[in-house]
Amino acid sequence: MIVAVLAFALAALWIVVGAAGLAQKLPGNRWVGVRTPETIRSERAWVLAHRVAAPGFLGGGVAAALGGALALVNSWGFLYALGGILLGLLAISVVSGVAVRAAETVAEPVESSGCSSDCCSSTPDDAAAPDAAGEAAAAADCGESSCGSCALSGMCLPQSEAASSESGSTSGR
Repeated sequence: MIVAVLAFALAALWIVVGAAGLAQKLPGNRWVGVRTPETIRSERAWVLAHRVAAPGFLGGGVAAALGGALALVNSWGFLYALGGILLGLLAISVVSGVAVRAAETVAEPVESSGCSSDCCSSTPDDAAAPDAAGEAAAAADCGESSCGSCALSGMCLPQSEAASSESGSTSGR
């Protein structure tokens, strides 16, 4: 009886996930669905992966439900319930692998920091070819730009401090 209830619970979960994936309504989450680095990297990858995996989730849910139903009418029914659960897991595993491959085809999302390429200097030429005037413009901009990438790339440090901090970080290895 316990195995039949487990089979029905898993069947309900898998059918809900499959239906939501097929309808493209399964929100990104950390509990249900195909959760791999490929599928969670973007909303488009998540939706595509779950649309591809939906038939397997639905099939796994049906297999588990049939196993649970047979478990209620047979004296050795727990074997049917276990078989239905295992068959459902097999179906979900196979389609999850296919879904991950489909998610790999989605292009990486381009992360934009909201900064232009010349956020640390007054002109794009200064950013392309840093010289004494470019470094002075970048130093004058430090702390005032909304970009913040100058501080991350060491542009706000004087040349001697930037060189010593780079050599100090590699000598500790």
